[in-house]
Amino acid sequence: MARVNSISKFDNSLTEFLINIMSDKYGDAKSYAYRYNNLKVYMDPKRQDMPHFFVSIGISEACFAIQDGKKLEGGLGTEDGYVKRWADRTNIKKELESHWKIIKEALAAEEEDDISKKSTATVRLRRAEASDEDLSVDMTGTGIDRVKREELERKKQRFAALERERLRKEKEEREKNQHNQ
Repeated sequence: MARVNSISKFDNSLTEFLINIMSDKYGDAKSYAYRYNNLKVYMDPKRQDMPHFFVSIGISEACFAIQDGKKLEGGLGTEDGYVKRWADRTNIKKELESHWKIIKEALAAEEEDDISKKSTATVRLRRAEASDEDLSVDMTGTGIDRVKREELERKKQRFAALERERLRKEKEEREKNQHNQ
């Protein structure tokens, strides 16, 4: 295991969780989608022995314990608490623990003389890291109301369409009045 790779399914899941939290709180999903487009989640047993995961957003990085979501080192600013809330979700915690086991097995296989074990563990690790499975986050209890936010977005779009229509009619009236003069 020469390199520490980002884990796609965790990247996608945490990004979605943060965008939902922030856009529900502040109302601008597009800017948060842009902010978190470079988010990375990875594990590095060589840096930290206990089960953990690292989250990197831009130049900020923090390490969190898998067991309780406690921050072990670094910092992400306001996102620290949200990452802990994400990691505390049952399905996320189970997936993080499962991936930690795969990494530890790959490290153990790396030290063995059996080439087939090494290659099998390496392939399994690469597949797990590249897995693009949808690791949805149960948003129950987060206070996020997607339906409410989606309805608000539809209202904004309807209002914008009505405003465009009103401006178009005003323009037509002005042109008509200028043409009649």
